This record gives sequence, structure tokens and C-alpha cells, in this order.
Amino acid sequence: MLTVVVLAAACASRPFPDKLFVETQHEADVDFGVYLNYAWLPDDRRRANPVFAENPPLADMIVSAVDRELAIKGFDKTPDEAADFLITISARAQDVTVASKHRYQGWSHGYARSALASVNTATQLDKLVEGTLILEIIDVASEGVVWRARAAGVIARRDDIEKAVEAAVTRMLAEFPPES
Repeated sequence: MLTVVVLAAACASRPFPDKLFVETQHEADVDFGVYLNYAWLPDDRRRANPVFAENPPLADMIVSAVDRELAIKGFDKTPDEAADFLITISARAQDVTVASKHRYQGWSHGYARSALASVNTATQLDKLVEGTLILEIIDVASEGVVWRARAAGVIARRDDIEKAVEAAVTRMLAEFPPES
């Protein structure tokens, strides 16, 4: 049975991500205390993902962020045959356009000291990237997924992707390993 922990928060700093939603799930009967070493599943799966195929450095960014977070937590990256658990990632991304309307009013002096008022509406179109990152941890012995995290958010500028990846991975792994 999967235990679900849901975290949702609005980030205070702009421009990324305006909202980051993180959800984790894990098998309740798994002793995560026995996990010490990990390895990544082969790159073939990552290369097959359309998001990573279009942007190969993105996968490397995510792998580096995960490696960094796991090292901080005391896990060692090892060759496949020495690993207690394996890691895989997948992602989805789409460009979205968001329209927002702004009303403003203006005043001006008219003829013979009269005042003129006007109310105008302006529409602003923003192009954003809406993305989802999924991180799965697979037990080597059982070959089953024992922990999964999903982060979803909106990135206002493509230049902020690296910052968004760092924020998402940090939040995703904040509760890993779950307490038994």
C-alpha cells in the first residue's frame, strides 16, 4: 500500500516557479534504513523521453541535482551491481500562453475646466513552460518501485530552468528516506 504525502506551496521569489506542487508516495512496509548505495537506470530510458530528447542538458541537470541531494543525505553512488536501489526520472513539459487583463483609468483636463475620465483594458499574453518531473526509486531485490516523487510547476522564463530543477529536486527529496 502506498502512503501519500502531499506538499503544496507558493514560492515567494519570482520569476520561477510561481507555484511548485510536490507529491511523494512510498511503500509503507519497506525499511528504507537498509538503503546505502544507489545507481541510475541506464540512459536509454531517459533518451527515449521526448523532453530529454529535445533538451539533453536538462537530464544531466536533474541527475546532478539528485546526486547532490542524495550525497548530502549520506547515500553513495555506486556501479549497478553494488546498488541497493536504482533511480529513474521522467519528465513532461509544454509551452502555455496565459492571458491576463488589466484595467486602468486615466484622468485629463477637458474644455473649460472639466475633467475627462476614461477606463481602459489591456490584455497581456505571457508564454510559460508548464513542467512535471517524476523521480522513482526502485528496490534492486524486488525490482519494484518503492518511492516516487512528482513535482509540477510553471516556469516564467526558460533561463530559470536550472533554478527550477534545483528547487524541485530539493523539495522532492526533502522527505527521503521516509521514516519507517
